[in-house]
Amino acid sequence: MNEEETIQVYDAIKQMRSMSQQEKSFSFVHATWNRDTATTNGIRAVERAHLRPAAKSEDLVNSDYKLFYFDEDLNEPRNCWQMLIMYFNGKRVILN
Repeated sequence: MNEEETIQVYDAIKQMRSMSQQEKSFSFVHATWNRDTATTNGIRAVERAHLRPAAKSEDLVNSDYKLFYFDEDLNEPRNCWQMLIMYFNGKRVILN
């Protein structure tokens, strides 16, 4: 049986930060969730992304729990909940 390689969510984010500082793109997959409307748009796969500066906690509610990224294929700034990151560069992301 082939076991899937895993990575802790905060280790994945640390690697995302490092790659972004080196101007390297990464891929990741996350579930979507809009807390204000209690809706989802399903699963989003982002093929080429880099992190952007996070919003300040006083400017945006729950900003400490969000990942702020730039989708290079859509040419759009985006964000997602950190705990909803499912894959990073092919590795399954786990919460502990």
